[in-house]
Amino acid sequence: MAIVSSSYVSDAHAQSGGGFLTTESFTDGNGVLYTNTYLWDGVTDRSVLLSDRSAALASRLADEEAAGLLG
Repeated sequence: MAIVSSSYVSDAHAQSGGGFLTTESFTDGNGVLYTNTYLWDGVTDRSVLLSDRSAALASRLADEEAAGLLG
């Protein structure tokens, strides 16, 4: 299943232990929404993280779809 859109939003202020609460949202070709929440370190490129997680989710969904078709 293809991921057709993805986005992220981060809190403006760091958490008490450091890091910024960040929520990623991914939408697949059927319109199903998937979310992932994590503490962003404030340094790592969030676009790279988003792209990597989108690819991993698409792969997992494809594997699940294939397993469902094959029984």
